[in-house]
Amino acid sequence: MTDLLIDDPAIEIIKNELQKEDAFAMRIFIGGGGCCKHFEMIPVKKALAGDVTFIRGDLRIFVEKEIAQNSSTIEIKNDGHKGLLIDLS
Repeated sequence: MTDLLIDDPAIEIIKNELQKEDAFAMRIFIGGGGCCKHFEMIPVKKALAGDVTFIRGDLRIFVEKEIAQNSSTIEIKNDGHKGLLIDLS
């Protein structure tokens, strides 16, 4: 079972972005290709097949199945200089 941890500043940023985009949830997925894979997060209206859903209060986060299956913890935090960071363990 994967745990999702989100710090309070990140929650506020995500909620603001969802409201701005009129989206239902945020989705975390693997972007890029080849040797340049990275994690991305975008506002979405619905989950894709296989996504794992996490609910924190009134916030929904959809996580690509591959990420959820290969991580014990997903942590989203706000870094004042870099913005939102996603760390896996």
